[in-house]
Amino acid sequence: MMLVLGDYNYLWNVFLLFVGAFVVLFASIITEKRTVMVTLGALFAAASLILTVLQYTESVEIQGTPIFLSGYTKLFFIAILIPGILSIIGMGKSPSTKKPGLMIFIFLISLGFMLLAISSFDLLFIFVAFEGVSIPTYVLAAYGKSDSELEAAIKYFIIGAFSTGIIIFGISLYYISTGSMSLGAAPGFQSVYFLAMGLLIFGFGFKLAIFPLHGWAIDTYTGTSNPVSSYLSTSSKIMTLIVLLNIFFTSPLFYGYLKIIFAIIAILTMTFGNVVAISQNNVKRMLAYSSIAQAGYLSVIFLVAGTSAISLAIISLFMYVLAYGFMKGGSFLAMDSLGNYDIENFSGMWKRNPAFAVSLSILLLSLAGFPGTLGFIGKYFLFLSVLSTGTALAYLVVIISVINSVVSFYYYGRVMMYMFWRNGSKERVPNNYLLYASALFTVLFGVLYFLVFSYAQSLIPHITSFIVGGI
Repeated sequence: MMLVLGDYNYLWNVFLLFVGAFVVLFASIITEKRTVMVTLGALFAAASLILTVLQYTESVEIQGTPIFLSGYTKLFFIAILIPGILSIIGMGKSPSTKKPGLMIFIFLISLGFMLLAISSFDLLFIFVAFEGVSIPTYVLAAYGKSDSELEAAIKYFIIGAFSTGIIIFGISLYYISTGSMSLGAAPGFQSVYFLAMGLLIFGFGFKLAIFPLHGWAIDTYTGTSNPVSSYLSTSSKIMTLIVLLNIFFTSPLFYGYLKIIFAIIAILTMTFGNVVAISQNNVKRMLAYSSIAQAGYLSVIFLVAGTSAISLAIISLFMYVLAYGFMKGGSFLAMDSLGNYDIENFSGMWKRNPAFAVSLSILLLSLAGFPGTLGFIGKYFLFLSVLSTGTALAYLVVIISVINSVVSFYYYGRVMMYMFWRNGSKERVPNNYLLYASALFTVLFGVLYFLVFSYAQSLIPHITSFIVGGI
């Protein structure tokens, strides 16, 4: 069943988030009960997700320029909303603020702007929507007002402000070179155009937390509350990646440089993240470095620009970011069941809470790319799409990616070893149903991956018409 809701059919899921945000805000005047605020926020976000799945999609053009409110964007709406919902629900167990209504309001507002950012076809609109995400997340990072959260928020804000300046500079040079803010515009001054593209990679690269622009992410992911860490490392990162795809997949003149730049970025980012994660004894900090490595794996998508593998790559990317939302979001939210994130505190987890130990192990194995999980399926098809381009550069990047995936088994396996084979405290660990749900869907979609693949494939005409035929 597909819903058609008039002229703004493709925007109602975004409107619903903004309406929900203000409903939560006004409801908080009556009551600040955490369960009420979290339930309202989760219901509106879930309603937006359901509407996204059901709404009718078609390729839409505005003034001759393909707008990204189509089947292509619909996939990544879903991938952003799911970890967003997990993070909102996670607020129910996080005692980070006495005013949860305002925090849920900020979550919903930033989610709405995320959907607008990946739907945009104009750099000015992208920038405004992007800042509509950034400013609320600065507030979220500091909302608990603990020393670690304030430090994380300050670092995040300073780096964010710097990257914003770089993005504005890149956009201005793009306009100078093309005379347009629309994506895919032909440049009149190629040297200025290439410089603009480089600055946009640099500016958005901070938000994606690629090496060497990752420094803020470690302290921010580690210092903020677990629902915020989950949100920043999943929904925010997925949004940034899709914005970059929208910009660079519509810039064929830059493809040659794009592939070389992102091949280097992918190799350095995944290698750095995995190598440093090995030495971490703080599991939450290890997950933060793991997020850096994951950004490296995600970056290999740019190597398929301008090739016939683009359709498979987009489907694979959707499967991988869907898995990423569950496995990374669920892993960070699992930390809410523990007051101490030192690896020693995970000792004997199998005896303290078997469901917790098994579920966290499933997510860690999925992050490493263990067969039978959605993380493996997404990574497998993503690497396959890159290999199908047939270039030596693609083979090099995939080989290094596989080696890095093998390396990651060491530090993920180390946590599992402590949980199953080390003796530790007999203190009972509370149940974490968000962790259990994340693990369940990771395995369920990993086994029934063909359903996810078929769903994404059904939207292929919109993908190919935009990226292949629309250029």
